[in-house]
Amino acid sequence: MPIIFDNHSYWKDFSLYGERLFFKENSFVYKKGEIGKGIYYIEKGLVKATSINTKGEEILVNISLPQQLIGVQAMDQIVHFSSTETIKDSVLYFFPCEVVNEIIHKYPHAHRLFLGTVKSQMRCLIDSIHFNNLPSEKQLARLILNIYEDFKQLKIFLSQKDLIKCTGLTRVTIYKVMKDWREKGYIETMSHSLIIKNVSALRGLADSYS
Repeated sequence: MPIIFDNHSYWKDFSLYGERLFFKENSFVYKKGEIGKGIYYIEKGLVKATSINTKGEEILVNISLPQQLIGVQAMDQIVHFSSTETIKDSVLYFFPCEVVNEIIHKYPHAHRLFLGTVKSQMRCLIDSIHFNNLPSEKQLARLILNIYEDFKQLKIFLSQKDLIKCTGLTRVTIYKVMKDWREKGYIETMSHSLIIKNVSALRGLADSYS
């Protein structure tokens, strides 16, 4: 889940500076503890970031979709605080740190994109601290709203199968929540996406104390 994702389409213009890479489903892009060597732009696919809490349990940190950047928080060549793994076959562009600095020097507006991405990823990291202990409905509401806030679009390109892989919730749980939300008019579901019909209702679920 950056505050200026309206500019993400610009990043595709920088693809000639990067190395195009293909990752099969369930492949690691980078792992927690590795030194950051650059950033990745997602052209196609779906990537989840996970970390380990103090109990040794895996927790979901973030879900990244096409047109998003990952790895920005380690641009100073510090260690990654999370591992990223592809949820489906994905195509990413890799930009080494020195290339990113060159892009920022030539295109000043790119700097705003990086700052927005860092803010978004820090927000998701903070949110993830208690995410896995939340009720399933609240987890789904927060995940969907994070993506909505990033892209400012009501159509979310995640299928129910994607939601299962992203959250680790069961197929039955996802189905029941989606069915309930459809009946209440919160969302509309399609084969490979969903449309938010009532943002306020989802925010109420995400922010509730139950």
